[in-house]
Amino acid sequence: MIRQPLFHILALLLDYPDNALRTALPELRTDLLAEVRLLSSERSVVLQHIDWMEMQEPLALEAKYVETFDWTPSCDLHLSTHLLPEDDRGRGTVLLRLLEHYSAHGWIPSNHCLPDYLPVILDFAATLTTEESRVFLAGAQESISILERNLRAVHSPYADLVAIILPYAQLVDKLRAGVES
Repeated sequence: MIRQPLFHILALLLDYPDNALRTALPELRTDLLAEVRLLSSERSVVLQHIDWMEMQEPLALEAKYVETFDWTPSCDLHLSTHLLPEDDRGRGTVLLRLLEHYSAHGWIPSNHCLPDYLPVILDFAATLTTEESRVFLAGAQESISILERNLRAVHSPYADLVAIILPYAQLVDKLRAGVES
């Protein structure tokens, strides 16, 4: 059940732009965005990104995605790579804990994706209540911030999509700071 449709939309737009996604772009624009409550700034970013994706030739869009997320290590969508080297045993622990967290909520990610893959994280967050999703995303705030900064450094059109997530992850910190004062 999708409770946070914005996160589901972002998960789709940050995933590999295969034919199924490209075919779904008009539906995302008309149906989902018309029905989903978004801030005007969020709506603008999502619509601009969909427009950009639709203007690209399919192979060029796929090549841009691969160049950005697969060939540029600093822009890896696997969030644990921004904090831990791939050969660090701690990364395995992070992945296992994420899987256990998903399982405890009765949710199982796709078999072909690691649990720290940002579209997987966003799809899971989409199933949570507003407060639960903010607490969950706060755990990934540092990695999401690093990814957003790295995407901006390479002038990626995906940077604005990732930037939309940050206020949802940071709100918990603001609330905690208020409680601790």
